[in-house]
Amino acid sequence: MKRVGSFSGWMAGLMATLLSSCLWIPQRPVTPVRTLSDEPSGKARQLVVMLPGRWSRPEGFQQEGLMEMARKHWPQARIVAPDLHLGYYMNRVMVDRLHEDVILPAEREGIREIIVVGVSMGGLGALIYDLEHPGKIDRMILLSPFVGDEEAIREVDAAGGVRSWKPGEIEEKDFSRKLWLGLKSDWLGQRKRPEIVLACGDKDRLRASNERFSKDFLKPDEVIGLPGDHDWPTWRAAFGKVLGR
Repeated sequence: MKRVGSFSGWMAGLMATLLSSCLWIPQRPVTPVRTLSDEPSGKARQLVVMLPGRWSRPEGFQQEGLMEMARKHWPQARIVAPDLHLGYYMNRVMVDRLHEDVILPAEREGIREIIVVGVSMGGLGALIYDLEHPGKIDRMILLSPFVGDEEAIREVDAAGGVRSWKPGEIEEKDFSRKLWLGLKSDWLGQRKRPEIVLACGDKDRLRASNERFSKDFLKPDEVIGLPGDHDWPTWRAAFGKVLGR
């Protein structure tokens, strides 16, 4: 299947979106990526990867109780929270570090089930990784994921959805349209996508884009709505609802 474009080719537009109205300078990436890891008492049978948002660090998953919740739900899983901050996206190495430092080592040890939990920007990272390495992720839990800039989402919405959307020629830096076209080609084509659950609060600033994404790519029973905003209390409650299903 023809790929829409490599992750590295999307980054100029992505950076313009993520850094708009932002004077903060992201950290530089390191190799291998720093990770927080919680190992099971016996041999790990699953890998649970928790990808942080733009303003989050992996410690947030510990402090907010999500790693503990994951441990109770998957007692035989290796739970890993890599510090894939904005610097990895800016330097075009997020996919490489996730693949080489987290996914491949687990596969070499015989782990065959991979679950990715993505919060906000981490949800975007999960989607990009799946496009770059199709078939690696078995399940995604997306907590109010960032799925593209508002202009592109409105264009898809005006077309009546991604199936009837025809973007024409896409500029190299236009990561949003590349993402949606890639998902359309892959997930609505012949390739089997991961199992997915998406949860988003009713006051979340990404609610409209999440609703458009859900209508186009997910089934109704794969979507959870709940009261809340774009914050940890909502994500914690959403994660609990996902695990309780």
